[in-house]
Amino acid sequence: MLFNSSHRKTHRRWCGQSRICRTTVIVQLLLFLTVSFVVCGLLKASDAGASLLSMNGQKVLDIHTDPNPGAAEVPEQPNGKPKRYGYTYTTLPGYFLQDDPQTKAQTFDFMKTNFGLVQRPYDSDESLPNNGQGMTPWQRFENHITSLNHAAKRKRDGSEDGGHVQYKLLFLGRHGNGYHNIAERHYGNEAWDCHFSALDGDPDDIMVWSDAHLTKEGRRQATEVHDFWKAQIKEEKMSLPQAYVVSPLDRTLQTAEITFQGIVDKFRPTVMERLREGTGIHTCDRRSTVSYVRDRYPEYITTADPLLTETDEYWDAELREPDDVLTARLGKLLDQVMQSEAFREAETISFTSHSGAIGAMLRVLAHRPFSLGTGAVIPVFVKMERVELEKRHGGKAEGGKHANVDDDAHDDIVQDEADEDEHEDTLAGTMSVDKSKWGKIPACPADMDLQTVGQKRWGMGLKDFLTGVENGTIQLEEVALRH
Repeated sequence: MLFNSSHRKTHRRWCGQSRICRTTVIVQLLLFLTVSFVVCGLLKASDAGASLLSMNGQKVLDIHTDPNPGAAEVPEQPNGKPKRYGYTYTTLPGYFLQDDPQTKAQTFDFMKTNFGLVQRPYDSDESLPNNGQGMTPWQRFENHITSLNHAAKRKRDGSEDGGHVQYKLLFLGRHGNGYHNIAERHYGNEAWDCHFSALDGDPDDIMVWSDAHLTKEGRRQATEVHDFWKAQIKEEKMSLPQAYVVSPLDRTLQTAEITFQGIVDKFRPTVMERLREGTGIHTCDRRSTVSYVRDRYPEYITTADPLLTETDEYWDAELREPDDVLTARLGKLLDQVMQSEAFREAETISFTSHSGAIGAMLRVLAHRPFSLGTGAVIPVFVKMERVELEKRHGGKAEGGKHANVDDDAHDDIVQDEADEDEHEDTLAGTMSVDKSKWGKIPACPADMDLQTVGQKRWGMGLKDFLTGVENGTIQLEEVALRH
């Protein structure tokens, strides 16, 4: 087909515009592709960098991720280590007769005095209906404890210095009469300490006192305390303790069982190694295996304390733990309990232990000395404050260490706490102590006749003495702060 000149001009004009359009589109497309490649490259580089962070063990963060979770809960010191805390303890006077220096431990009966609770008003009575009129003293006192803790929590929540104060009521109960108590009384303290305490039982096989069990009298004492608790709950509207700790020695395990079973729903106390009696030489203070404890008391919690090893690694056949070391150990026991989630929020805690261990706890709690007879219980109202260990053990001038612990025992605490830095996941190893200060068994007097010493004291042998104690014809005098 032939085109005329006008058609050719129109064709040239159209073709020129089309080439310009095509060129413009191509340029725009190239620019778009170039920008896309650059952006993709940057994104890949960013992903690669994030992957490297992940490979190095650091979490890949986005805007919803806390870059330092838990930092407020465990603040760090300038050296990068998390702060470590301990506790100071103060017995608050004016709440129990046992706090009063005028109260004589030898004649005091907690079961005839409402646990020794002092009749007094409390500021918190104003929060009760009719100012607490018509309520029992124990109901008002328990409300007072809760009110103090609520006030302390409000202050703590508004504090910037991390101050942490709590108020707790501790029931410290001594085990009932054990076979070792009867043997010691029969032979006398001197013969017991220098000879008989190191034996598993008497030479005539009348009784065994290694990891001593309760006697018939001891079981009766524990039953009496059981009945007293039931009466207090019914008549005084007392609340039971909210948590229970027990020594791993059999006489305390059995005392706790008799005292609280049938009162506490599903009684499951926590067995803790540090709560045991002063140890060494005396076989009555050598504990049985954990397997034995589990078989005999299957409901008891024996897995919570990492120090509770299968066999007794703390008892020493040649050396005896001194009082200052015992006091330091019981101070660490209290810290261990108060740091535990199982006990942290409990306002009332029951400890079933021994006379020597309870005496040590009273020293730590800055309570006056108060000896307990077998089966007796003492309540102690305590203000405890969490402090940094550096502050509590920062030196004599700060007055921050456990009350009445001497300087050598204080040094042992500091050393043990330094050891715990290396075992932050558990408390294992802290029962390992320097035994250079532990004492050896004393020598018996040269003129002591060990075969007849008990007969001479009582005019009867051990078998008749045991029978007299069991049937009530022989009343034992309490030996202060022994076992």
